[in-house]
Amino acid sequence: SSGINAEWPLRPGTQDLLNNLEKFKKGFVNYLQIKLDTDKEELKLWDCGNIQGSELSEKIPQDEPRYHLFNFNHDFEGEKIWKVVFIYSCPGYSVPVKQRMMYSSTKSCFLDSLAKMDIEIAAKREISEGEEVKEVDVYEMIHPQKHASRAHFIKPKAPSKGGRRLIRNNN
Repeated sequence: SSGINAEWPLRPGTQDLLNNLEKFKKGFVNYLQIKLDTDKEELKLWDCGNIQGSELSEKIPQDEPRYHLFNFNHDFEGEKIWKVVFIYSCPGYSVPVKQRMMYSSTKSCFLDSLAKMDIEIAAKREISEGEEVKEVDVYEMIHPQKHASRAHFIKPKAPSKGGRRLIRNNN
C-alpha cells in the first residue's frame, strides 16, 4: 500500500470530498462527515449538510469511526460567530484494530491538509459516542469557562520548634 499520508488529499477518489471541503470553507454547508475507506486507503465524504448544534450528537455513528467537521454558529458576548470544530469519533473496541489504527494515524495528516486549505480548527475532540458532543459541550470546547474561584492549595503549618513535648515512659 502506498499510504494515505503521502498522497492525501491529491488522490483521485477524494475529489468529491475536496469539493465539499471548499463548500464547507465558503459556508454553503456547516457539517461534513468523513469516512476512511481502509481497503482503498482514502478519505471519502460520507455525509454533508446544514445542521443545528443540537443535531450533532445524532450524526455520530455507533458502529464505525468517522471524522466530523462542524462549523458552529452561536452567540458569544453579544456577537454571532462561526467556529469550526473537528471531532474524531471511534466507538471503542467494537471496531477492528486495523481500522482504529488507520484513523488515528491519518488524523494529523488530515488536520494538516485542512490547515493548508485555510480551514481553521477552533477545537478538537476525540469521542466514543454521540452523547459526548451535545451543543453545550461544543460551546465549552470553543469557549472554556474560566473558573474565578479556584481552590488554592493551602500549605500546612510547619511543626513548631519550641514548646514542651511530652514523652511518655511506660515504666
